[in-house]
Amino acid sequence: MTTFVSYAAATPRLLGRYAAHHGIPMEPTATTLQMLVDDRYLLRLRPLPGEGIMISAHLQPLPEPGRARDDLLVAYARLACGTMKEQATTCSVDARERAIWLQLPAPVNSVQDIDDAVGTFVNSLAFWSKVRPSL
Repeated sequence: MTTFVSYAAATPRLLGRYAAHHGIPMEPTATTLQMLVDDRYLLRLRPLPGEGIMISAHLQPLPEPGRARDDLLVAYARLACGTMKEQATTCSVDARERAIWLQLPAPVNSVQDIDDAVGTFVNSLAFWSKVRPSL
């Protein structure tokens, strides 16, 4: 008899195995993992529908609506367009329009897949963290 496991349920378990592998505390019923990388970058990993996760990190708060906010968004958009070929990450504005976040949707089937995605994400986050003050 073949047993099929819903990936929606498997992905949180995979995040749990990843957390355990790296000694990161995670509640057994949690579906989101928060982790600090390099004592500097706070990452959030959460399951996506299907076989994947979303990795995200806060880049910066947005100014109040107006010219400064518009200029900042245009600067991020220009740089994001220029890095599209090299980086799989995207810059996005949260639903409440209060902050800019860096995100990476990644297909994962193993702890190693998560490790690889986190490595890719942190490299991109280091770039964005370095250029952020000049935007």
